[in-house]
Amino acid sequence: MKILFAIAPDRFLDQEYTIPKAAFEEKGIECVTASTIRGTCYGMHGEIVESDLSFDEVNPADYDGIIIVGGIGCQDYLWRSEKLIDITNAMGTAGKITAGICLAPVVIAEAGLLAGKNATTLDTPASRRVMELDKAVLVNEPVVVSGNIITARMPQDAKAFADTILQHLA
Repeated sequence: MKILFAIAPDRFLDQEYTIPKAAFEEKGIECVTASTIRGTCYGMHGEIVESDLSFDEVNPADYDGIIIVGGIGCQDYLWRSEKLIDITNAMGTAGKITAGICLAPVVIAEAGLLAGKNATTLDTPASRRVMELDKAVLVNEPVVVSGNIITARMPQDAKAFADTILQHLA
């Protein structure tokens, strides 16, 4: 099994990446990290990660699911990344696990996958506006599952988010 992690090149939320990644690797799941660039990416709290691929190099068919990580950088770099939105749409419409935490569910909404579906996100004026424009049904819960789509609200929910994804991958 192979999971793609999508992170911003700068200011991704560290624990939203490290907690799920560690949980997946502990279960023997291969984790590949991609960003807008191939190379060094910086977390909001000091984590430094080497992305294995740029989004341009990703073939959605190679993965069993995608985890999109939040943080301020997510809004700045990922919300309007056409390549990431295309990857997310391909995985979601193929029925693969498509997950986002914090500000990342906006990417899933922009990919056209949340219309009429329950989802959660870090509630900011910008995230709420985009989610509502994309017709997502916002629910104020730590983790929300709508078929193959899993969304989580904030960094404190990272462990529950990882556990929920693992249950659905089993």
